Amino acid sequence: MSDLDVLAGIIASDGHISNKGYSVRVINTNTEFLKTVAIPLMKKYSGKNPSKYFISSGFGNGKFVINVSSKEFWKTFIEKYNIPAGSKSLAIQPPDLPRLENRIDYLLGWIAGDGSVTHDRMRVKIEIWSKSEPMILWFRDVLKEMGIGTTIFKEKNKNEFILRVGRKEELLKFYKEMKVPHPEKQRRFDRLIKKWIS
Repeated sequence: MSDLDVLAGIIASDGHISNKGYSVRVINTNTEFLKTVAIPLMKKYSGKNPSKYFISSGFGNGKFVINVSSKEFWKTFIEKYNIPAGSKSLAIQPPDLPRLENRIDYLLGWIAGDGSVTHDRMRVKIEIWSKSEPMILWFRDVLKEMGIGTTIFKEKNKNEFILRVGRKEELLKFYKEMKVPHPEKQRRFDRLIKKWIS
């Protein structure tokens, strides 16, 4: 696993790159994920101790922001991973990663940041959302290379695309070959899969 590719996926889905200064942020509500995954990765690749602060939000109880200011760190995500500075939801484009392993790690980072592992009447599903159609099609192609089929939906109210892995054999393949780098989501995946196949 390439930790930098995972971190890029997290920042692309659930972070922000400032267009004023050189700040790179991860924004999330889950403190376990931040402490065990996001903060160590940001420290490892920036060489700096990230700052942490809390912002109130209109959704739920607010979020934590993990921030690093570093020009080189900032440039890495813009130049290597095509993550735009400023507003990115519509503008973001797929990264140019040569190896399937790197593309998988980026995808797993995206799921950790802003994807979901959930169920509908005990049918397990993994979902990825994005307003960027090129991103959703890129994720579909990455999973297709692994032999995992997906379904894509358009959520008209939110103007968002949803990619879903929902067929049992494909979810089992995903589960056997990949781990979501988010402790709570992976535990949920473990629990739901075990109930589903028992």
